[in-house]
Amino acid sequence: METIKATRDELLRTRQELAIAQSGKQILEKKKEALLNRFLVMVRQYKGRREELLADLKRRKDLLALTRARDGSITLKSLALATSQEISLEISRDNVMGTKIFHATHPDVRRDILSRGYNPASTSSRIEACAEVAERLLDKMLAIAHLEHNIKTVGREMRSLNSKINALEENIIPALTAKKRYIEDVLEQNEREEIFRLKMVKRAQERKSEEITPKALRA
Repeated sequence: METIKATRDELLRTRQELAIAQSGKQILEKKKEALLNRFLVMVRQYKGRREELLADLKRRKDLLALTRARDGSITLKSLALATSQEISLEISRDNVMGTKIFHATHPDVRRDILSRGYNPASTSSRIEACAEVAERLLDKMLAIAHLEHNIKTVGREMRSLNSKINALEENIIPALTAKKRYIEDVLEQNEREEIFRLKMVKRAQERKSEEITPKALRA
């Protein structure tokens, strides 16, 4: 167990450490509040877009199964290669109390029937429906990807902040408060003892003076 030095210098250091810890806790709580507000906004956005994405995924799964059965897997794979496209993403970032939040924007990946690189006259309506749903899915997946990344990032940061705030609240600040109170009590007790000692010395001096005065008068 650490031996506490009950001195005024130690009391000053302890008060400064306590003030820093309390100020740090306030800063962490403000950061947590700011991140929580952003987190809730992102979760609402993510939830709505994810529900739409899941609905399109189910539709594509059903369409793909039907198209594979009617048109064949080889036809689907060859057309998929013919319709590939490059997609450019523009990445920007925001800073929320020191935590980086990323934003990604992209051009619309959905194309019309004449822009997919194959002859629409040689394909079935089922293939066109699959292509249309797939492009819509890709567009929504790109729109939701940065939200999912940011939610995980902010979630990790909030867990870290909770850990730090709890450490300050439950350990560091109580320990410093107890240490400060202990030093103050010891110094106060020492001060009372010193005052009592000075009073005793003064009384002893007064008695000694009273004993000397009659002797001087007799002389």
